[in-house]
This record gives sequence, C-alpha cells and structure tokens, in this order.
Amino acid sequence: MTEATLPCPFCGFDAIAIDEGSTFRWLHAECIQCGARCGEVRVQTMGEGTPAEWRAAGELAALARWNKRPVEGEKT
Repeated sequence: MTEATLPCPFCGFDAIAIDEGSTFRWLHAECIQCGARCGEVRVQTMGEGTPAEWRAAGELAALARWNKRPVEGEKT
C-alpha cells in the first residue's frame, strides 16, 4: 500500500489495519489501538483484473476513506 495514513482521530495511534467488513465484498480501516473504524468500501469481485488487484484497490479505498476528515462547517 502506498497511501499514507493519518493517525486515529480519537486516540492518536498511527497503526491502522485493513479488515473484512460485513461480507467478503467489503473492507474497512480500523485503529488497532482503540478499534475506531471508518465506513466500509466495496471490493470489486468481477470483471478485469485479478482478485489480488481488486483487494489492493479496496485497501487503498479503505485508507482513503480513513484519511477523509470532515472539515468544520462542511456537510457530509
């Protein structure tokens, strides 16, 4: 993975794991210190590419979601 991760917004810990979500098609990033999670991202499971490529893209998407911090006054 090449995406740099921001520290946990709750505990400040900087080690983040990528874990399975509600099913095999979903992933989320999670702080290994306090367990805070971002929303799930869907992993491609059909089409061009390989399962390893799909997983890698899903992990990058989960990290991008983890890194998204709301801006004060911005509606999400």
